[in-house]
Amino acid sequence: MFSTLDWILIIIYLVFAFATGVALSSKAGKSLSSYFVADRKLPWWWLGTSMVATTFAADTPLVITGVVANDGVSGNWLWWSWALGYMTMTVFFASLWRRVEVLTDVELTELRYSGNSAVILRAAKAFFLSLLFNSIILGWVFKAMSKITQPFLDWKVLLGSGLYGAVETIWPSFLVFDNLNNTITVLVLLTVVVGYSSLGGIQGVILTDLFQFALGMGGAIVFAIYAVLHVGGLDGLFSKLANIYPGRSEEILSFWPSFGEGAHQLPLKVFLVFIGIQWWIQYYSDGTGYLAQRLHTASNPRQAELGSLWFNFANFVLRTWPWVFTGLVCLVVFPLAQADLFFPEGKLVQTDREMAYPVLMKVILPSGLLGLVFASLMAAFMSTADTHINWGASYLVNDLYLRFLKPNANDKQMVRASRIAVILMAIISVLVATQMNSIESAWKFFLALASGMGLPQILRWIWWRANAWTELSGMGTALLLSLILYPSFPEVRSEYLLFWTAIGSVIVSLIVTYLTSPVSDPILESFVKRAKPYGFWGKWGGETFRRDFYIRVRIWLISSLSLYALLFGTGYLFRKEFWLAALYLAIASVSATYSIYLWKAKVDD
Repeated sequence: MFSTLDWILIIIYLVFAFATGVALSSKAGKSLSSYFVADRKLPWWWLGTSMVATTFAADTPLVITGVVANDGVSGNWLWWSWALGYMTMTVFFASLWRRVEVLTDVELTELRYSGNSAVILRAAKAFFLSLLFNSIILGWVFKAMSKITQPFLDWKVLLGSGLYGAVETIWPSFLVFDNLNNTITVLVLLTVVVGYSSLGGIQGVILTDLFQFALGMGGAIVFAIYAVLHVGGLDGLFSKLANIYPGRSEEILSFWPSFGEGAHQLPLKVFLVFIGIQWWIQYYSDGTGYLAQRLHTASNPRQAELGSLWFNFANFVLRTWPWVFTGLVCLVVFPLAQADLFFPEGKLVQTDREMAYPVLMKVILPSGLLGLVFASLMAAFMSTADTHINWGASYLVNDLYLRFLKPNANDKQMVRASRIAVILMAIISVLVATQMNSIESAWKFFLALASGMGLPQILRWIWWRANAWTELSGMGTALLLSLILYPSFPEVRSEYLLFWTAIGSVIVSLIVTYLTSPVSDPILESFVKRAKPYGFWGKWGGETFRRDFYIRVRIWLISSLSLYALLFGTGYLFRKEFWLAALYLAIASVSATYSIYLWKAKVDD
């Protein structure tokens, strides 16, 4: 249980978050643009930090702890590979999202495409991304937060056994996260989230994200330092790993996977799927989703690019190592084969290695620090929840309510509808989360459906021939293939099934593109004039567009190299392998310098 000091820190944070929404409620209530894109006036560091805060979910350090336990440090390639996709967004699409000045990414469909197919695509994506995909993401976040709070909060003690028993008697059985104790915790936090996000709109969400990122990162770093010192510093950590896992410690610490089919090895084909396929089949391949929502808030296209670049650096270089080293400490404090011998919570860790992170907090952190680190995880949870609730609500209002039900609504009606939509998104997400066990098997199908969105969303920005049927056929094919492949081959690794699902959807979407009519000339001309894209735009673009595209390809390659070199150079510094650190950091410096040179030479508006 928490001490008085811990409770004071937690309560101060919750009050601050709610007060932010109240303070910004009048600004957010001016118009739909104020509520969802902050009047497009934010600087790069606001929107970039908000992106990082959102991707720093409460479950992220737990997942990384589990990855390190199961696959070593190199297991993080599962998400390190995403850097290629995020850098694609930075180099190619960040400025374009700001130029088109849409309220949601789904609204883009009727600017880029024409006819009934564009209307169908807009409605289908708004429904899928808000009520299905987004709600399931939130459901997993809620479940993760209930797991984090489990070792710390006992509402039977806080409320008294009598009151708790009365609540338990009347509480509906279908509205439970694992147990009533965890359910109460999550609902209390969610109430605060809904309060400030419904009042303050996206500006309130982003402003709290700034504080939540500082608190979340600060808590992760403090915990990592305290954890490493607990086992005797870095030298003590490495020597204890060598003693506890003889012959395996180097494999655990390696940044590169050991290729093979054995235990703690990664098949080369799976690694190639990570770096060659996975990053461009994601639903956010071009920044679609909450990332685009942040880019819409930038004061100009350059600020959007800079914010996206800062997000890449902070997301991979800053966030990786505190969690990785805490995960390594967990392997020392809770050895894989005998964690239950050391602490009462050890059996919990043995059955779920992700629980090692919150249990280690409880075991080693003193009063005050425990409250600070717990508040940092609350901040991570709330920064993700507020974004997804606001993002999902933007689809409900702008792309369904305003587009199809009440197109002539005034500003007051639209803001009222937005606040109702925020509450509705929260309610739907809670219902989804409490039923997560019954729909967990369907999660892979939603991921597979999203895989059909990846390449078509990239093509719409760089190729004039892409049309609404390109996206619709890709989504439909991915869904159909997932329904066939996953049940038919349950013993096959999901990465291989994802590969065939993605390839199949790409082939079908390209065939359908050529079998259907292109977008009308007036729509294409209007889009090119508005977005000023690059790539292959025929009579609307010419050599200038193609030249700018090729320059950006070079920038993307060099910038990605720089990011990975900086990531691993920093890691080798912590491992005290200074020659390797110097080599990687030198590569990062040279490639970054060259990337900046190319950036200045590219065609800009």
